[in-house]
Amino acid sequence: MKKLLLLMLLVHNIYALDSLSSIPDDQKKVLARVIEVLELPSNKNMKQVVFDKLGDFFTKNWSAHWTTNTTGVDTKIKNSNAQICDVTIYNDNRVVNCTFVHFKKEKQLFVTLKQYIEAESSSVLTLYNELKKDSKYSIENETENYAYFNEKGYMSYTTYHVKSPVGMVVYESSYFLDVE
Repeated sequence: MKKLLLLMLLVHNIYALDSLSSIPDDQKKVLARVIEVLELPSNKNMKQVVFDKLGDFFTKNWSAHWTTNTTGVDTKIKNSNAQICDVTIYNDNRVVNCTFVHFKKEKQLFVTLKQYIEAESSSVLTLYNELKKDSKYSIENETENYAYFNEKGYMSYTTYHVKSPVGMVVYESSYFLDVE
């Protein structure tokens, strides 16, 4: 009997330790809302996909809002085959914009994530010079105030924008994911 009880407690603790069950309620509400408005299957896998894109940005003093197909009063795309949820998260370190587009008929989810980070112009220039030397990246465009790079073979861009004394780094990545 003791072994059975111990086994049950162990299984319960393992289940409780999965990443989705242990997140705070306010984060669960954001995930649930994204799943709902995108009309995605409300299963553990889809919740994990959404959490994997947003979870790192639920840091101290975060706040979020979203825009969807039904947000505007003049929307004509409310019942579209493609459902959109554009989530913006603000925290003490950055502003993050994550756009999810669920193509229901094709059973694919397009996700694009953009992080906007302000810094001193000297720090941004240092990062720019380091990336410029990295052969995994190609410069797509370069001007006096900004340059953006593409990670070769990926839908991933890094932008450096400098207007002394401040600068900004924008990290952008996009993905296509199958919906089960």
